[in-house]
Amino acid sequence: MSGWDDEMANAETPGTTSLTLVFYTRAGCHLCDVAKGQLEQLRQRVSFRIEVRDVDEDETWAKRFGDEVPVGVLADRKVFKYRVDIARLENALRARDK
Repeated sequence: MSGWDDEMANAETPGTTSLTLVFYTRAGCHLCDVAKGQLEQLRQRVSFRIEVRDVDEDETWAKRFGDEVPVGVLADRKVFKYRVDIARLENALRARDK
């Protein structure tokens, strides 16, 4: 991982809960770059951790998510693929944080 991924892997916002979004991505993915920006903005409003996983680093991840990146998984549930619906993701995060 490099750049954004190094900074965001296991990053926490102030006052963080144990809430973690697993973010499956890959280098050179335009939709992943867009999603990264959206997640950064959302973390200013909702406290959660981001665990970044490059699908090309693990054969299992590549088979499961490689054709769908970016993918967000929250509590073993896929909450987005291809594009982030910010309102839906924010609602899912807030519901899990209660």
